[in-house]
Amino acid sequence: MKFNKCVTALFLSVASQTLLVGEIYAAGANADGKESAIEPIMATIPAGSFEMGSVASENSQPLHQVNVSEFSMGKYEVTVNEFRQFVEATNYAVPQECRHQLNGWFRAYSKGNWETNALNTSEFQPVVCINWQAANAYTKWLAKETGKPYRLPTEAEWEYAARAGTKTDYFFGDDTELTKVCDYANTADLTGETVLQRDSNTSYYNWSGDMSNCNDHSAYASIVGMYKANQFGLHDVVSNVLEMLADCRSEDYSNTPTDGSAFIDEKCERRSTRGGSWHWSHSPLAQRGSIPEDFSGGVDGFRLALDGKAPSLSSASKKFLAKLTFAQQQEQKRWDIQPAFPDAVSNVKIEQDDKSVTIRWDKSQQENVESYRVYRNEVTGGMFKLLATNLTNTSFTEPKMGLMKYDYAVVAVSFHQQSHYSEVSTEAGWVEIPGRVEAEWAAQSSDSSLTRTSDDDGGYNFTGVGGIGAEAQFTYQIDVPEAGLYKLAYRVATPRDTKGFEVLANDKKVGVDLVTATGGYHEWQTQQGLKVPLKKGKNTVILKSLDNNWKLNWLTLTKS
Repeated sequence: MKFNKCVTALFLSVASQTLLVGEIYAAGANADGKESAIEPIMATIPAGSFEMGSVASENSQPLHQVNVSEFSMGKYEVTVNEFRQFVEATNYAVPQECRHQLNGWFRAYSKGNWETNALNTSEFQPVVCINWQAANAYTKWLAKETGKPYRLPTEAEWEYAARAGTKTDYFFGDDTELTKVCDYANTADLTGETVLQRDSNTSYYNWSGDMSNCNDHSAYASIVGMYKANQFGLHDVVSNVLEMLADCRSEDYSNTPTDGSAFIDEKCERRSTRGGSWHWSHSPLAQRGSIPEDFSGGVDGFRLALDGKAPSLSSASKKFLAKLTFAQQQEQKRWDIQPAFPDAVSNVKIEQDDKSVTIRWDKSQQENVESYRVYRNEVTGGMFKLLATNLTNTSFTEPKMGLMKYDYAVVAVSFHQQSHYSEVSTEAGWVEIPGRVEAEWAAQSSDSSLTRTSDDDGGYNFTGVGGIGAEAQFTYQIDVPEAGLYKLAYRVATPRDTKGFEVLANDKKVGVDLVTATGGYHEWQTQQGLKVPLKKGKNTVILKSLDNNWKLNWLTLTKS
């Protein structure tokens, strides 16, 4: 069992399991007969000090020592059931639109709230489709109702409590193979990938990082507390839903407190977040995030904190815990009978010519593998879309797509569950000039990613977090009809003047072209560059970035 066994004594009796729906969600009553508020099930977090931050990202630096006083933190993220009592007691004006519907990716805001959204199916999943303002209002209401100063955790408290005295990426160690995490968190995994592809033709893979090669049993948010707790008794800190915190967003740790308190500035336009969600690949516990105060999303929730030791459970909290434990028990029973996922297919190979591409792979030796599926993306590194299903042969052929490099993935299927992807890539074609060379036609690329462009004529452009990286490199295969000097022009967007990129032709340095400010990431401009010497026939032209904060849509080479 993965849920907390220490509460088995609180399992519901047969009589309590047959309560009417209205009674099931009653919290409990105080001496005056008034229903008392459900308080969070807390864990005491001992006082201590730790080195906060990480050298892996600039916004998590500088590393600094933080001293944290004793406090308590919710073992679980606040659930739909708990949030319900707040809305019913206050008639709080909760957001009525939310980003919760999936169609390739989350659609723009649509009708839906904390109670009626496309993702939650249980009262004991984390509440989502709220915003920071609603989470904060809930916290203040609960503090007033109980006389206990409940609050949102600070960023320092969250990292200290989540790490639980460890110095590895996760409280359970470093998981470089992405095979351990499913015991501890609800993240991007085999279950989620199978269901996301089925439900919405979308993918974890190549969207938010690597997909875990394990089974966490949950496609969307899970009932809280289903995975192993950390050393302080906290569940779901690695991932389930993103957790909103008390701090205002800060660029880095240059001016943040060292006593564990929240960083607050005058503007406070965004609030800090920590942890991951079921829809993203999980990240190390030191990784930071932020969210606008009024943003309402389907993967965003919260948990509570309180100064001092964890309080004893109130009557209402005991009743809530009994119901939660029963829900966990029932969910675990469903998990226990799920069939195993098949192993990935092996020995995938690709054959291509100017007209077609053929993929071949070895037949699975597992007894229950019934078929195969083939996925393809539009450009290398993009999200996979289903191309062919119910294949019983071990090969697949289709016409070749354009000049760009792109990827195929093959999966084995057993009881409608698919294995991890086994990938192969096409080779980029040779681009004939004169003519435009699209960014996505690069034979090789690094420190960047391709995304749909905002430029007028569509297609893809190279970008990344903060634009193209300062060490990015793009290699283009150019077929030239006549030797000579060819004038380079490039279509770019950038909010500032940059150091540009170095140009190499057939591995020989030509010089440096600058990329000057265009007005922003969505303001595109064609800029003129060097004259590049090219030989007749096949050439390689390499652009080596010297700076970040720019995007590339296409380039041209015109005979000088």
